Amino acid sequence: MKTIVIAILSTLMLTLARAAESPPDALTLARAMRSDEIAVASAKRAFLSGAVEERYGKTQAGCVRKLPFADFTAGSARVLESTLNPQEISTALAFFSSEAGKKYVAGLVRRLRASQGEDTTLPEVKGKEEITPAEVAAIGDFARSDLGRKIMGKQMTESPAALAYGRQILESIAAKCGAR
Repeated sequence: MKTIVIAILSTLMLTLARAAESPPDALTLARAMRSDEIAVASAKRAFLSGAVEERYGKTQAGCVRKLPFADFTAGSARVLESTLNPQEISTALAFFSSEAGKKYVAGLVRRLRASQGEDTTLPEVKGKEEITPAEVAAIGDFARSDLGRKIMGKQMTESPAALAYGRQILESIAAKCGAR
């Protein structure tokens, strides 16, 4: 009898332990990729430059600049979840959490900031860009993989979820920062 009870308790404990393991997290991936920051910075720039004024009306520049990227992270995660399966999210998270992945994202943000000039709302990336040959190889391997092409290509950026997310960002900014 004791053996059966111990076996049942052991099985129950293993089942609970497996259930407690966190599944691949699209929110964590969105932050690691900084996809929320990049998308929101582009939308903010559109408002600050007046490019969307005809459609969304005037906005208060100070309000637009102050909107936190974190307000939009869940939307970015929804895009990832709608385009990637749990295994792909896990694999992508492993890359973007690695030193090579972090440096890839930092370099991307640096180049976006440089291309946007003084109007950028992307946070500054501190430090110097130093990538080892092994990290360059890891970045290249990921970028050439099916998953890398999926994440960095039109399958992600032009997905229905991404287009809806873009509209949501613009509408939210207009609603929160519309001229009063």
